[in-house]
Amino acid sequence: ASRHTAMRSRGFSLVEMMVVTAVIVIMAAVGYPHFRGYTADAHLLGAARAFKGEFRKARSMAIRSGVYTGIRFERRLEGDVFAVYADGNGNGIRTADIRRGLDRLVAGPFPLNAAIPGVRVGILPGIPVPPPGRGQLTGDPIRFGRSDILSFSPLGTATPGTFYLAGDGAQAAVRVIGGSARVRLMTWRGRWRAR
Repeated sequence: ASRHTAMRSRGFSLVEMMVVTAVIVIMAAVGYPHFRGYTADAHLLGAARAFKGEFRKARSMAIRSGVYTGIRFERRLEGDVFAVYADGNGNGIRTADIRRGLDRLVAGPFPLNAAIPGVRVGILPGIPVPPPGRGQLTGDPIRFGRSDILSFSPLGTATPGTFYLAGDGAQAAVRVIGGSARVRLMTWRGRWRAR
């Protein structure tokens, strides 16, 4: 009996190892979807925060320089991009002035995917409009007027609108309030939450 006890104290039996392995496999299978969802949410939130930072930087540039500054969103064959422009003739950022070279390029163009895997500019189907709106999101994910230009004035005001990013089962909205140019970040996974 003492020999059997000595052997048992040296290690685990094959049955014990199989049970431990099965428990680890089951825990991994249960935890993987949660880990994947967490990773997707982190990527989406990171991309949304990057754009929120770009919006704030453009506002700061407008106030500091005393010149209208805008972020223009463009759809190109090689992919969607954004670029920062400064007003050159005192009438705000305008597409026609950009084409004529009056409103000068300050930075960019930069890709709109924010170089983060699994995140794109877009709207997922069946997502409700962020509060206080009603209904479901549809249409253009870039909503800053007809020209897709987010413009900041030297007084700190802005073109109101919202920029939408889509991830794996989650949605983000970067919203700019017109009068105050306050930038709000919200995410949706089952419900909208302010971030």
